[in-house]
Amino acid sequence: MRYSRFHAPMRPLSASECITPAIERTKLLLFRPFQWRHFLKLTAVAFIAEVGAGSSSFVSNWQPGKIPGVTPAIHGLILAVLFGLLLFTLVVDLAMLYVGSRLQLVLLEVVATGRTIIAPVWQRYSRLTWRWIGIKLLFFFLCGLLLLAALAPVLISMFRHMPSGGQPPSAALFSHIVLLIGAVFLCGLVVGSAYLLLRDLALPFLALEDLPISGTLSRLRAIVGAAPGEVALYVFLRFLLCLVAAIGAEILIFLILLVSLIPFAIIGVVLWLALHHAGTAGTAALIALAIVGGLVLLAWMASVCIGLVGTVFVFTQSYALYFLGGRYPLLGNILEPPQFAYPTPPPPLTAKDEGGPPLPMDPSPI
Repeated sequence: MRYSRFHAPMRPLSASECITPAIERTKLLLFRPFQWRHFLKLTAVAFIAEVGAGSSSFVSNWQPGKIPGVTPAIHGLILAVLFGLLLFTLVVDLAMLYVGSRLQLVLLEVVATGRTIIAPVWQRYSRLTWRWIGIKLLFFFLCGLLLLAALAPVLISMFRHMPSGGQPPSAALFSHIVLLIGAVFLCGLVVGSAYLLLRDLALPFLALEDLPISGTLSRLRAIVGAAPGEVALYVFLRFLLCLVAAIGAEILIFLILLVSLIPFAIIGVVLWLALHHAGTAGTAALIALAIVGGLVLLAWMASVCIGLVGTVFVFTQSYALYFLGGRYPLLGNILEPPQFAYPTPPPPLTAKDEGGPPLPMDPSPI
């Protein structure tokens, strides 16, 4: 009995082999077929997921004293406004952290499954979002402690070599400054690489299996420990591909916006020539049209930036999933569902075969 071909589960791909399927998946999600509404929806999800989840509040340690020449009432009002702005910024950043973190889970499922209806996926991850935020906060807290422990000796030694009494800076001070810059760069590289592994290789376990924090981190350690060299190459290529794609997106954004300014400029000149001598009514109409045109231009610029930058983020998400897919069977079966083989019907019996044993009418699949 003959059998049809069997599609085996997804095999582990090297970091370089993931590039082509990631590009194809990005094209399939965003450009086949191309629809502006569909394209902007998915790229906006990717843009907010990555930009919003990486937002952080800026808390100044400036302690304002009394401003000369200002009455206590005005001084109190200024402090109240500054505090209100600081509180508003903090609330907005926390909201963006939540929305971005939740959309990271949404983006992962959308890219993995190809389902582009966002609302049901958004609702499904309401509870997991807090766990994902908790993992990130724990990560950055531990990184902060490690950075403090690593940089504190350099900072203490640098301050000891600070000049005093109008003396010129010593060579030791400059060497410590160079050492501090190098240490900060190295620590930033390590922290960025670790967060990349957490974002790309740990988040799918949380999203697909609802694992606790300890289980998610344990799976990540297992993936890194099984092939540390391949994971290191993945991190390097991930940085490189993201950098190249970001540069390409910035060039495209600049060229598209530059070309887009031409029709706006032509329309503006024509309207100005037609209305600037039309009296008060013409001036009012010119101002109104200028405001509307400016808003349209800003909306177009935002759409171009979100669309192109979001495309980069969809590609990097696809790249991460294809690298992990062959090492995580559940994800691999979602990316490339296995096709089970069934036996093909036997050839019709000839006259000399009619005396053979009967064949089952409905053979069972393998």
